[in-house]
Amino acid sequence: MEVNNASTSVLAHVGITDNHLEPLLKSPIAEFISSLSLFQGAVLFLCLFWGYSSLQVHRRVKVPGAPVHGYWSWFEPTWLLQLRYAKDAHKIIASGYEKYNTKGLPFVLRRQDLDVTVLPTKYIQELRTIPNAQLSRGKANFMEWGDQWAMNTMWSHSEMPIKAISENRNGQQGKYMEAMRKELDYAMEVEMPKADDWTEVDIQKIIQMLLVRMVGKMIVGKEACRSPEWIDLAQHFTEDFVAASIIMRLLPKWMHPLVTNVIPQRWRLRKRLSGAAKITGPCVTRHEEAKKQKAKGVEVDEEDNMLAWMLDNVPDKKYVLKNLPTLILVILVPAAHTTAMAISNLLFDLCEHPEWDEKLTKEIVDVNNEFGPIGERLPVKDWVPKLELLDSFFNESQRLSQPLSITPNRYALQSFTFKDGLYIPKGALLGWVSIHNQVNPDIAPNPFQFDPMRSYRKRQASAEEATKHLAGQPSLENLSFGFGSQACPGRNIAVSMLKMVVTRLLLDYEFKFNEQQAKPSLIHILEFIIPDPNAKLMMRKRRAA
Repeated sequence: MEVNNASTSVLAHVGITDNHLEPLLKSPIAEFISSLSLFQGAVLFLCLFWGYSSLQVHRRVKVPGAPVHGYWSWFEPTWLLQLRYAKDAHKIIASGYEKYNTKGLPFVLRRQDLDVTVLPTKYIQELRTIPNAQLSRGKANFMEWGDQWAMNTMWSHSEMPIKAISENRNGQQGKYMEAMRKELDYAMEVEMPKADDWTEVDIQKIIQMLLVRMVGKMIVGKEACRSPEWIDLAQHFTEDFVAASIIMRLLPKWMHPLVTNVIPQRWRLRKRLSGAAKITGPCVTRHEEAKKQKAKGVEVDEEDNMLAWMLDNVPDKKYVLKNLPTLILVILVPAAHTTAMAISNLLFDLCEHPEWDEKLTKEIVDVNNEFGPIGERLPVKDWVPKLELLDSFFNESQRLSQPLSITPNRYALQSFTFKDGLYIPKGALLGWVSIHNQVNPDIAPNPFQFDPMRSYRKRQASAEEATKHLAGQPSLENLSFGFGSQACPGRNIAVSMLKMVVTRLLLDYEFKFNEQQAKPSLIHILEFIIPDPNAKLMMRKRRAA
């Protein structure tokens, strides 16, 4: 065999000559490979691929006493289980919950990329007392979303925006809500169709556009959030991010560095991060100029936004400036897109139960009559809790249409032992089945029935229960926003955004399915649960009764 001149020159550059290659190219292995047909070569590659992957599986961190769930039999190869998990993860998770978790036992989900040890709910209360230094949500998100090879380093920066939200829960969050309410007024004018008569609309796209504008106002301010660059970034970044993460999740970890540069979504993510830098740059310049003017005693009308807060309140300003595009995207992904799915599911449930349209609309009108329109006499943070029926309706909608089948999740930064003696080794990825409240009658009586009054009745039962069972309130009954000290810090903002948008939609419009349509089915992709992206609704401007 001869080596062509181009290859020879490249190899010679790194010190490899024909004398080195000749024995290798004439070896029995090389001759065997060259004799294979295309089909035989493909079979050999697959055998080597799955063989090496199987070796890597045996090196994964193991929680003692947690069996791997999902094998059809002792003879089923691991690679086949992993393929089935990619297609039917929700079925394997549900059967594992029923077989093990309901009996108080853990089990393991064997995925292509890593193992997840799923713990029963009896352990979840201890999350309140386990410090972040032992069990980390940020590291778990980093591992779950495809690690650095999926452009997922954003989750390694997640603690800063989380702190930005958490530390301003009682003060700044109220200002953010007011800013988003005003932006919603503008967004409704720009994004809503005329729809004087029944019109089929892509309601999910409309809701997403309303939210990316509102969230943009909170993160980067009015000037930036109305720019075409922000709209394009906010609309498409999450699509590419999730797609890249899922692709990586479907491959063994050892393959990630090999394939990362051939995934189109990853190329687009690089481009979008560069685009985010072009948006944040002018925002930083405007904020620094405003600070200089304030220092001189000049009154400056500057908006409150999260970008400015991070610039002013994080000690390591160089770190903030370097990673600012990533930091704003950490907020964008859950705030806009997860909330958009929740609103879409709520409207689908409302169309399936149209008798609730009048009840929810009446509640909104009654609150308007008593307290004035939202934000007029009462600030948003005090106005939206008045919508108790809507709160209960959303809780029930979310109970049956959760965004993730495994949440919360934690990564063990240190080895530790639960109170009952269950040992968790360093490096273990833990999770809990969040959809348990859909099937467990001890948590939700008549669990398969859609009951919008479920949470409302619990709150009305006694004075002690009046402040519980609220949307966005982490509990064993609802794990959608996580649990414990690392529960989603922006859950109150998310619920307020949802209520603001739904309030405007129900006051101004009516919705229904078309005559041939039923409630869209949820789509399961690994642990992700999303509404059918092709589902549409009929909509028209609300008419006087």
